[in-house]
Amino acid sequence: MVSRSAANGDEDQIQFVSISDETRRRYLNYAMSVIMSRALPDVRDGLKPVHRRILYVMYHELGLTADAKFVKCARIVGDVIGKFHPHGDVAAYDALVRMAQDFTLREPLVHGQGNFGSIIGLPPAAQRYTEAKLTRRAEQLMEELRYETVDTRTNYDGTRDEPVVMPAQFPNLLVNGTQGIAVGMATNMPPHNLGEVLRACIFMIENPEASVAQVMGKLKGPDFPLGGRIVTDRTELRQAYEEGRGSIKVRAEWKLDTERGKESKNRIVVHTIPYGVETGPLMNALGEIRDSRKLPQLVDVADESNDKLGMRIILEIKPGSDPAAVMAYCYKHTKLEDNFAYNATCLVPEENGALVPKRCSLTEILRYFLDFRFATVRRRFEYQLRQLERRIHILRGFAIVFDGLDKAIKIIRSSDGKADAAEKLMKAFPLDAEQTNAILELQLYRISQLEIGRIRQELAEKEAEADRIRKILASDKKLWGEVQKELQALEEAATERRRTAIGSSEEIAEFDPQAYIVRENTNVVISTDGWVRRIGKISSIDKLRMRDGDEVLSIVPCSTLDNLIVFANDGTAYTLPADQIPASTGYGEPLAKHVKLSDGVDLVAALGTDPRITPADSEVEDQPGPAPYLFIATALGQVMRLSLSLFRLPSTKNGRRYCRLAEGDKVVHVQIVNDPETIFLISQAARLIHFAVQEVPVLGSAGRGVRGLKLSEKGDKVLGAQILARPSDALRVINENDKELSFGQMKYAVTGRGGKGIKTSQRTSIKRIIRPEPPLVDWNQFES
Repeated sequence: MVSRSAANGDEDQIQFVSISDETRRRYLNYAMSVIMSRALPDVRDGLKPVHRRILYVMYHELGLTADAKFVKCARIVGDVIGKFHPHGDVAAYDALVRMAQDFTLREPLVHGQGNFGSIIGLPPAAQRYTEAKLTRRAEQLMEELRYETVDTRTNYDGTRDEPVVMPAQFPNLLVNGTQGIAVGMATNMPPHNLGEVLRACIFMIENPEASVAQVMGKLKGPDFPLGGRIVTDRTELRQAYEEGRGSIKVRAEWKLDTERGKESKNRIVVHTIPYGVETGPLMNALGEIRDSRKLPQLVDVADESNDKLGMRIILEIKPGSDPAAVMAYCYKHTKLEDNFAYNATCLVPEENGALVPKRCSLTEILRYFLDFRFATVRRRFEYQLRQLERRIHILRGFAIVFDGLDKAIKIIRSSDGKADAAEKLMKAFPLDAEQTNAILELQLYRISQLEIGRIRQELAEKEAEADRIRKILASDKKLWGEVQKELQALEEAATERRRTAIGSSEEIAEFDPQAYIVRENTNVVISTDGWVRRIGKISSIDKLRMRDGDEVLSIVPCSTLDNLIVFANDGTAYTLPADQIPASTGYGEPLAKHVKLSDGVDLVAALGTDPRITPADSEVEDQPGPAPYLFIATALGQVMRLSLSLFRLPSTKNGRRYCRLAEGDKVVHVQIVNDPETIFLISQAARLIHFAVQEVPVLGSAGRGVRGLKLSEKGDKVLGAQILARPSDALRVINENDKELSFGQMKYAVTGRGGKGIKTSQRTSIKRIIRPEPPLVDWNQFES
């Protein structure tokens, strides 16, 4: 790689550098810039640079304190990006908006006037329309700046100074939380209750070696602005606080609408929701559940939330329905239950003052803040002591002059100006230049006896205060005492109670999907082209609507609580709940919407798991699986039996393997069989074999099977099979002359499997097998 550089005013020079080294260096610079200057908060004040600069501009540059007038956000954003944060105005405004949202921050730092977004999910108004100022809580992060309590640095163009960190009076990182994504790391801190956090700080001062479990006696867990209920076990929550990462499950809280009298049992009121959930998308999800009738008990949904009543999402249910069961379904399928990914990664100071990213435990976060608070209070007292000592020095000069006031007045009156007077006073009295200048600036009315007494009283008070501060600074114990007293004062003023309740995982009921399905008899119609639908009653197969060129492959009678098993010719079976198949009198929808069918795959057969139609599992001695068994035949003449029990439970979209095929082979027949039955296999070359089912072994899992028909002619393949359970059963085919032929079992004796079979025609081949028409079930026989 070639780079150009100029040194000492010389012309550009070409340097050859390693492209890998240069790429690594530049990427690391970029990554550290994102980590340090954009994505991760400082553990001491809980702020990122953009938030810190916005607050500083509002407090120091514009004077937008809590009792000031509102100012347009466009003015604030302009000052921020122009003076301290040379980035886009959209990013700065988004950060400002977030600090004003009471549904995002537990203790908002900005008081907004106008549209600052909503819990529904609507965006905020443009910055030219909204106005803002600081809240009192934000002032508590900055009001000690005047005491020189934190270091400063120059801004990006060297024209102003800005604080490196805010002298926060409370752990803002825990109280308001934050989110951020850096390069290779991220942070996601939840909000907490201010009173609990302060009590935890006080406990840590009294017990410096306290464990996370002990601190959690004061700080129960996250306290989200929207409430909700934490259903993560205390053990898991403690582990997350100890490791600095974990998952916190939060669910909405609900109650019955007691204001509706008798109707109260039919109306569920959701009054708190998980953190970060927008009610707009949530209502859409609930509406889709209602419209799709996946939860029949749910009749209607409505959002009655307002400023007076607070959060009120109404779920109207059918009379007699179990509201707990309805909520269990909604928890499972909507954001009424959500996981908060706790990640306490932040920037922490090292001994040399440099900041480094670190994932912290709860006690580490509190310890870093308390150490910072200790240093901040020390610097505040040191500043106050310097100011006191300066004032005391001046007051002592006043006292010296007042003791010889007449002489001093005479010197001043006889002097030739201020400089001459100052020189003469310093010769006549033990004063320095600062004291002398203050005396010469003194107003005449202050030389009265009353004012002299006040100055001497002030001197005594200042000396006493200075002595008190010196004693505090001389003892770490006393200084920690001052820190504790200030935190206690804040804690006493923080009277807002928790909004988020603490529960446990024991409250999470086992979710049973079938509890929400209305049991009804139905027929699932599957076509050869792979279209599926549910129909209640079928009077005639001929009356079923089919797409051009398509025909019925199978009709599976079952209930909506049972499963449908579909077998594809690539050896894959798909099991899905029957209630997921849409009810339709039209063509239905492609099966590919529910499962992942490979390209070019055809369906072979379909079965249901309804015990009224399909026999239940029963153990068979000396067999690897329970009956009933599937008989499977392939185009290359392989056959096998497999237990249906392997496919009764729903599968993933990828399905389950039921047959392992050789290259160029495919499944041509799948059917439930019983041991006494016999089977016809017929090939395209008109070769037919008749053998007993018992000769086909039962496999424990998907396999290649054994030979059923030996294909002796080149290009020959098995077209299908016919189960022969009754004397009247026959195999019907269409030959290449489009003539229908029928083969009865009385004409073809039972032989062993694996042979070449009997040549049923010397001149013509078989084109296809005629499938038996699917039988229709009369559901009335079961209802009676």
